[in-house]
Amino acid sequence: MRTHLRVIALVIATLVGASACTPGEIVLFLETTAPTRDVLSADQLLRLRSCESTDNYEAVNPSGTYRGAYQFDQTTWNGVASRHYPFLANRDPATVEPWWQDAMTRALWSERGSQPWPICGQKV
Repeated sequence: MRTHLRVIALVIATLVGASACTPGEIVLFLETTAPTRDVLSADQLLRLRSCESTDNYEAVNPSGTYRGAYQFDQTTWNGVASRHYPFLANRDPATVEPWWQDAMTRALWSERGSQPWPICGQKV
């Protein structure tokens, strides 16, 4: 329980410090992401992100197909967004705020596990 409270406090502090979110926006984020928040820890996300994009939320692979910290293709991004966060559909993963990229990754992981990341998923 303590770890869970620390994670929530860290998320809130990060959101407030990095984004200047309003308290209402923070509550919305926490409520919206609650169903998948515990799917991957912050450390597991870091390992996946470091492998996929060298921890770069704006990364784009040379072909331009895979984008963002977790190297989503647009079709996968849009599918996950439509099921979990419709307001993120059709946005470029490489330009979406880091906390939403993390949330989308947790949502996809909750559905398919490491399968979308056949190499880097094994490092989680």
